[in-house]
Amino acid sequence: MTTQRSAWGSISPLLIFPCSCLLVGDMLFGFDTSSFGGILANPGFINQFGSYHADTDKYAFTSSDTSIISSIPFIGKFLGCLFAGPAIEKFGHRIVFILLSIVSFIGVILEITAADTGYGTGRFAQFLVGRIIVYISVGLVEVAVTTYQAEVVPAAFRGLVVISLQLFLAAGSLMRSGLNKAYLTSTNGVGWKTVTGIQLIFPAYEGRCDEEIRLIKETLRDQVHKGPWLDLFHGTNLRRTFLVFAFYFFQQATGQAFSSTYQTVFYKQEGYSSYQAFTYPIVTSVLGMIAVCPAMYMVDSVDRRGTLMISYPLQALWLFLLAGLGAKPNKTETEKSTVAASFMLFSFCYNMGSASIPYLLGSEIPNTAVREKTQSLGAAWNVLWAFVTNYSIPYLIANLHFGVGWVFSGISALTLMFTFFFLPETKGRALEEIDALFASAFNPFRPQNIQPSDTERRIGELDGGKDFEESVLTPYEDRHDGKNVSAYLKP
Repeated sequence: MTTQRSAWGSISPLLIFPCSCLLVGDMLFGFDTSSFGGILANPGFINQFGSYHADTDKYAFTSSDTSIISSIPFIGKFLGCLFAGPAIEKFGHRIVFILLSIVSFIGVILEITAADTGYGTGRFAQFLVGRIIVYISVGLVEVAVTTYQAEVVPAAFRGLVVISLQLFLAAGSLMRSGLNKAYLTSTNGVGWKTVTGIQLIFPAYEGRCDEEIRLIKETLRDQVHKGPWLDLFHGTNLRRTFLVFAFYFFQQATGQAFSSTYQTVFYKQEGYSSYQAFTYPIVTSVLGMIAVCPAMYMVDSVDRRGTLMISYPLQALWLFLLAGLGAKPNKTETEKSTVAASFMLFSFCYNMGSASIPYLLGSEIPNTAVREKTQSLGAAWNVLWAFVTNYSIPYLIANLHFGVGWVFSGISALTLMFTFFFLPETKGRALEEIDALFASAFNPFRPQNIQPSDTERRIGELDGGKDFEESVLTPYEDRHDGKNVSAYLKP
């Protein structure tokens, strides 16, 4: 007779430490992608990489320069995401973690050596190549960490642990915002090189996880046949792939790049002081970190759908306010502060749900046979839209100014309706139970009653009631004939 353990009984140091250690890689994600706007606004970076304008006797970036340096690196992230799934299937998560650390080192070295000491000495192409290489490692992180956690974490805590990705991402963003502010008056290369070089810490620390995950890496190799790419678009997998793609699109299309990457640039273009332009993003990053904490609780207590349906309308509300109030000419200081507060509250609501839940959905919705491929292709699709938004936003800001808020608030409102009508609830379900969930039609007006198979039910019970050490450190025994079947599992 098997004793069912409580959900908390399945949490152990052997599970917590490697998951937390690997999340340091997500700080790299947040450090580089979420606050690059601070580098673009850094006087030293502008003086070394900008174009000289004789009429003003100053160096500056054009909208085209800003678009290229912000968007082209997403090619690297696209490649990292696209090849992460097949690489994990072939070599395992551990090798992929080591690989992304090496790739990140190479990229950062190229970035910080892309300029000499004088004005106008920046080698724009070299810096761009360095960013592309760093983004390859970011793409590998996005897929490898989420699929790792989805497989080893019990269903009751899957949401909390996978969404912790956003907490570490926000921590990386906060760190970079603080460093950007520290060097806001730096007119030489010391400031931006220091901020960029800090990225070397993350892969160095992450590489120390190798021994800690050695005992559990075997559980990451699925003991099932891995399906080909075309299986993503057949049967119930088509519906799952569609949902993963949809929510990764919404993650980018609801205005996150406007709030994160271009916030500092936007403030400076709209006449805010340098102090405000570099300080407000720090407050935004702090609020983003705070918002992840209730989100980590809500996804497993409220549910995935409910959290998203709170997040999206609030995002739309603050963007509507930003666009409406921002369009007013000759704003008072109070009105300018209200606009800045709208930015901050948008970021809070975004991080509370729509920033992190797509990663969770991408790691738990796909069928086991195509999970890595679905998450890999979905993440690549996400990068494609990140490229589109990052490339277009400088032009939108230049032409629409605060009117950019109308565009993204409208998309947020439409996303709310899509979530209600198309997204089934996966809270607390074992990955095998989710297969049964997608085998039946979804009706948003009726409770989701599923009938998993006996095998799926047994696996679900084990997922919620068996110690993690037990599942890793003890041999797999057939309880009917007493045979040890560990020999049948992949090495």
